[in-house]
Amino acid sequence: MAFRQTNSGRDIVLKEWYAWIDQHREKLVAVGLAPEVYLDQSHWNDFLENGHLHWHASSGFDFESLSPVQLTELRHILEREYGTATRIPPLLNWLRIRCE
Repeated sequence: MAFRQTNSGRDIVLKEWYAWIDQHREKLVAVGLAPEVYLDQSHWNDFLENGHLHWHASSGFDFESLSPVQLTELRHILEREYGTATRIPPLLNWLRIRCE
C-alpha cells in the first residue's frame, strides 16, 4: 500500500480558484478584462484591491480602460461574487460609485 499525503490547505485553495476561474472566464473575457488580471488568484486579488495590477508586472491595463457598459457588467459580476462579503473589495466600491 502506498503512502498518500492529504491535500494541503493551499492545494484546496488552488483547486477552488481554478474551478472559480473556469466558471467565470467567459464572462471576464466578455467584459473586456485583460487576461493578466485573472492569471492566478494573486493577480486577481491585486486587481480587486487596486483596479489594476499594482504588485505584479502589467501591460498597464486598468479598470478605467473599460467602457461604461463594460464597467456595469463588471460590477454585476463582482456584486454576485462579493456583494455580501464581510470585506467588500475596493474595486467593487469604486464601481458602485462610478456606475451610479
